[in-house]
Amino acid sequence: MSASSSSPVPIRAILGRFGYPVARKSLERLFQDRPFAFCATITIGAALKPFLGVPAEAQDWFDSSVARNCSYPGVTWHELLPLDEELIERMRHCEIIFMDTVNRLEWKRRIPYDTRKLWYLRHLRFWNDYLHRHRINLFLSAWLPHEIPDIIIYHLCKLKGIPVLYFRASTERDTEFAEHDLEESAFRLRDRYRALLAERPEGKAEDVVLNAAFEDRFTALTVPEGQKPVIESIKLLTYKDHVSQLLLRRPLQFLRFGLRYLSPVGWVRALGAMQRWRSVRARKAFYDVHAVEPDFSQPYVYMALHFQPEASSLPMGGAYADQVLMATLLDRFLPDGVLLYIKEHPRESGWLTRTIEQYQTLLSLKHVRLVKRSADTFKLREHCQAVATVTGSVGYEALFRGKPVFLFGHCFYQYAQGVHPIHTAEDCEKAVHAVFTEGKRPSPYTSRLFMKAMEESRTGGLLDPWGIRVTALPDEEHVRANAASLLRELLELEEAMAAVSFSR
Repeated sequence: MSASSSSPVPIRAILGRFGYPVARKSLERLFQDRPFAFCATITIGAALKPFLGVPAEAQDWFDSSVARNCSYPGVTWHELLPLDEELIERMRHCEIIFMDTVNRLEWKRRIPYDTRKLWYLRHLRFWNDYLHRHRINLFLSAWLPHEIPDIIIYHLCKLKGIPVLYFRASTERDTEFAEHDLEESAFRLRDRYRALLAERPEGKAEDVVLNAAFEDRFTALTVPEGQKPVIESIKLLTYKDHVSQLLLRRPLQFLRFGLRYLSPVGWVRALGAMQRWRSVRARKAFYDVHAVEPDFSQPYVYMALHFQPEASSLPMGGAYADQVLMATLLDRFLPDGVLLYIKEHPRESGWLTRTIEQYQTLLSLKHVRLVKRSADTFKLREHCQAVATVTGSVGYEALFRGKPVFLFGHCFYQYAQGVHPIHTAEDCEKAVHAVFTEGKRPSPYTSRLFMKAMEESRTGGLLDPWGIRVTALPDEEHVRANAASLLRELLELEEAMAAVSFSR
């Protein structure tokens, strides 16, 4: 069915993460132009009132905090479609990602393999049946599917040919891109950039006209001092901060919370907390003892570790969510005399996602040196021969200083000239050769042209509430831009939604 058909296909969708005010209003604005026949919503808290524009009886709700623990109240499991070997085998890639995604739930506990496996199979069975039972023909998410159960729904839909649409915020303020595939990333940005390169393969940077916001950002990115993304200005509260706020704002609740530790269960919780803190302190001390001051007279590649667990490494990094793997690969192919300076993320990662053993493995590599936390990231970037990252903003920023990028994951800037996507050993060998033998580097012109492509292909608003915390736009502008982008993308998905088959 074409987008111009007078009888558009009824949309029966699973909606992910549209519970926040701007995202909710954007969706209800969309329903005015493109009603849905059915929607099942996964969000935090299931007490939200039904969306306007869809009959209340045609809406289903899942509380994310309940569903992620594999709890589906009221489900009669023996009535669901059973799993078979073919489905399980075809979903192996998803299973691997799911097993690591459970790390997000290990803030205060360890979750053993057997429990993860049980959860995975139960989630898989529930959502496989749900897609079939409710004849779902669209998975629409406000942002990148990377939580439980979103990641399973995403892979099931990809397997079954059910269209997927989500939006991913970029490094730039109030800029997001529509996406259909985790690996393909920002396809409209890719296409626009390639078109601009074809139209103007050569030129001067100053001939590329940017709007005021992007012009200011380009100027800030091209100076040695650099400029961190505005999103990084948000102060992240520590556990101690949360406790202090509770004491000051809700003293009675703090007292009740404290009294829990006077019971045997409380003692066990306190012991667990002490073990976690001791683990974090020990690994931090190990890193600090073995970290060195960078020697800027030495040729080196700069690798900034990601905070984990986070979507920027899983699922966006695939296998390279294990950052030791990328360091090992680079160590194999870097020329003699070139070091790999690795700097820990300023924010302390989860207690089970960074270990002393990982640091020991890194230190055993010939080219690797751990760099002191106090070392300035922009100075490290400024003196390096290349930057290595999974998907970090350090790679994007490097482009504007003429630094080539070894990119091990999938993100919006993977298409820029000067970026070397690495997924195989051969990719890594070729990338190292291109940088250290052929001397390939991004130019101010191609980087500015990439920013122009961003300006012209973006959605000038956000669905992600995190990015909205530092927005320069009023909510209404976000709603308008989001609704227009949603409508455009759905019009292009009409044929794909009409083609979804539910035969088993």
